[in-house]
Amino acid sequence: MATHPQPKIIPTFYLNIHTSDPEAASEFFTALDFPPVTEYSDAETKSFRLPAPNSTMCLMLHGHKRMKQFMRPDTEVNDAHKTTEALFSLAADTKEQVDEMLGKAVKAGGTADPYVMKNYGADCGMYSRSFADLDGHIWEVVAMLNAGGEPGCEKKE
Repeated sequence: MATHPQPKIIPTFYLNIHTSDPEAASEFFTALDFPPVTEYSDAETKSFRLPAPNSTMCLMLHGHKRMKQFMRPDTEVNDAHKTTEALFSLAADTKEQVDEMLGKAVKAGGTADPYVMKNYGADCGMYSRSFADLDGHIWEVVAMLNAGGEPGCEKKE
């Protein structure tokens, strides 16, 4: 993705997700050019800014034991390979940036396109590709080409 200067402001949104291996997850997101936030990181939590233009957001990857400290009592950490907890979407400026991020994710050990929108989202005015990270969390990278698109945007079967 394009290199944008990182803001010197405190993040406005924190995305906290679990990982079975904080070091491996750190290597994965570093390979995707997520800038590290060392002041929020330790052995059990690895933190990053999302790449620009999403850089006011902070990704915090917690080991399972640490994650449980933030969860409701009597709930479990899900297996993101088997359940969908959420879809995390990143903005990109161009189709090429979308493909570049997907390529980096695959090279770092992620899985390309765990789902594919019909025409890669062109009917919805976007270009969308997805990847699963090492823990199975689904990430979508989207370039809005014609905001709004046509009615009836559907996932490809």
